[in-house]
Amino acid sequence: MPIKCPQCGMENLDGALFCDECGASLTEVAAQPSEAAPEEAAPTEVAPPAEAAPAEVAPPVVGALKCPSCGHENPPDARFCENCGAALTAPASVPTPAPVEAPPVAPPPVAVPVAALVIAETGTELPLDFSKGEVLIGRADPVSRVFPDVDLTPHGGYEAGVSRKHCRIIKQGDQFFLEDLQSTNGTKLNGRFIPPNQPQLLNDGDVLELGAFKVTFKVKA
Repeated sequence: MPIKCPQCGMENLDGALFCDECGASLTEVAAQPSEAAPEEAAPTEVAPPAEAAPAEVAPPVVGALKCPSCGHENPPDARFCENCGAALTAPASVPTPAPVEAPPVAPPPVAVPVAALVIAETGTELPLDFSKGEVLIGRADPVSRVFPDVDLTPHGGYEAGVSRKHCRIIKQGDQFFLEDLQSTNGTKLNGRFIPPNQPQLLNDGDVLELGAFKVTFKVKA
């Protein structure tokens, strides 16, 4: 910066010790602080905007209801969206599988009669069920609590002298046996009385007489 001489006002080169015009010493002038230009205010450092901290992501709500309008997840029991107010519908429930039905149980096989008694007077056939191994023949009597397997009361058994527990037919393998149970009027096999409590072999076509009640024993094919 040029140095101005205090005597003559001559402007001299920067660094000159004496005035080129009048020789005046310029040392004092150099020592004096020049009029400093107004200091420019230091620019204020503007701090960069602080980065916003990432928003914490809330954990997903179990069973949350998602709004069909804005997608906002609401509590499971909410009826309207917290964000937009839209009506909410509960999520479709998982369909319950239909119960598996157990296969139908086959009914027990019906016992097929293997023999029958044919009433001589009427030809009525009375099937014999040997599921218990034997068949009791007689007359039903509720007072005595006697209920035989073959009740001859409806067929005139009382009038013919049939006892409540008259006789029984036993099945052993492929054979049949007739036993009188100490009946009042006795039991005949093919016209012959049989002793009580002594089983007698019984064949297809044999004629039985229980008192005066006559039947024919018939084996089913």
